[in-house]
This record gives sequence, structure tokens and C-alpha cells, in this order.
Amino acid sequence: MASRDAVHELLDAVPESRLPAIERVLRASIDGPVPAAPRRFASAGTLTAERDFAERSEVILREEADQPE
Repeated sequence: MASRDAVHELLDAVPESRLPAIERVLRASIDGPVPAAPRRFASAGTLTAERDFAERSEVILREEADQPE
């Protein structure tokens, strides 16, 4: 996490011509909503399945579709 002193040093190093843009970013950070943490999707682990997973899934779905309820 950045300290206030480090941020002040960075701000002091910003060229005069870029100050309006920096001011807009800072104001948006103060006025805007607090950013939410990135979401992790439940499908994140689906890419680590066995090689024939898709093929086996098709077979299971076909078998299920052929069976009467």
C-alpha cells in the first residue's frame, strides 16, 4: 500500500501540463464508489479437466436424453 508521502512525491513529480488529468482522476477516486474486489467465477476450474471430459459429457447427455422421465 502506498503511503501518503510516496503519493505526494509522485504528485510533485507530475509535469504541470498533466495536472488537470491527475486532478480529475483524484476527484473521481474521492467522489466515486469504492471499487469492489474482483469476482472469481465458479467456472475457473473447468479448464483443468481430463482430456476426454467433453467427449464423456456428450455421451452422458445423449444417454440422459434417450431415457424417458
